[in-house]
Amino acid sequence: MDLSAVSIASAALVLLLAGLTGLAVRRVPDSQGARYWALAFVPLSIGSFLVGQGDALPALWQVLREPILLSGYGLLLIGLRQYLRRSRPWVLAGTVVLTALVAAAFFSAVVPYPPARVAVRCAGIFVLMCAALLALRHLRDEMLRDVRYYLQACFCAIAVLAVVRAGVLLLPQDGARAQYLHAALTLVMTMLVLAVVAGLALLMTARMNDALARLTVRDPLTGVFNRRGIEAAAATTLSFARRLGCPVALLACDVDHFKAINDRHGHAGGDEVLKAFGRLLAEHFAAAELVGRVGGEEFVVLLPGADEAQARATAETLRLQVERHPFALSSGHSLHLTLSIGVAVQARSETSWDDLLRRADQALYQTKEGGRNRIVVAQAAPPSVPVRRLRTGERHA
Repeated sequence: MDLSAVSIASAALVLLLAGLTGLAVRRVPDSQGARYWALAFVPLSIGSFLVGQGDALPALWQVLREPILLSGYGLLLIGLRQYLRRSRPWVLAGTVVLTALVAAAFFSAVVPYPPARVAVRCAGIFVLMCAALLALRHLRDEMLRDVRYYLQACFCAIAVLAVVRAGVLLLPQDGARAQYLHAALTLVMTMLVLAVVAGLALLMTARMNDALARLTVRDPLTGVFNRRGIEAAAATTLSFARRLGCPVALLACDVDHFKAINDRHGHAGGDEVLKAFGRLLAEHFAAAELVGRVGGEEFVVLLPGADEAQARATAETLRLQVERHPFALSSGHSLHLTLSIGVAVQARSETSWDDLLRRADQALYQTKEGGRNRIVVAQAAPPSVPVRRLRTGERHA
């Protein structure tokens, strides 16, 4: 097995991956970290080519070969950390590359010993891959657990292979056997890098799928559930509550005089208010409670397990919090809002989300008619009494 041919083939394959990854990340949302992966394949391909030339390289390239190759592994680590929304380890990667450069120069010019140069490179790969292993601890999404284990196995294998390669280099070997062994190890290392690429592609796909899923159930402006998302979540919650015989309350909330905010501060200012209000709702209510935007300035909050008294108390606490909360705009203005809230509690006869929403909406309109900045609790309505359903995009005056 010719080491030069294997290294050249590895370099060409890795360079092809660089181009394909670069094209892919342009079409993947939130893929800034992945750009480092595409960039990493360039020094990896150049380093693989230089490794294949062995000691036939000029002295300068022999010195640069190890830090070039290590910079590729360093960029893989930096991209992984950024993709996981962690700090980028520039200091660690830079220290490894600089150490490899100094060591390569020392074992080339001062104490010429080629195996030591390669051993330093292997040590650098070991350090960077161990750092990648530690970084994957932050990938806690249960849906990506298999991907995390897969990548951890790949990084661990590369680290172990680097140690094995360093040991082989430092042990006495006959020429033909050593060349065959080095070529085999180079081929295995290339296959492991390809395996890492496959794992990173799975991460990119998962991030893209998550973004697409959020678009279908989340309001892009406020980040809370949109109408589709809250209806789907509420249907499950209501069904479960009926089986257990537990009450469920719904708060229908409307920002008072929102049209005046738009008229005075523009739609951009109105959007800022809605973002801040959505953030306030998400922070105020626990994860077990569902918050959604059903249209315009109209939001709903589903309270599993809350009876009428608890729902009224929760609504009053929310109303007072909004009344006292300053909503700062980027223009420098600070607004104080008021909130009208209609409350409905699930009755035994109710069977759907629509029933609960209609009653909460009816109570909300009563707050508007009574002067706003109030709370009205809906009474159970006979099935024959028509009530008005809240429609997406409809705004209260």
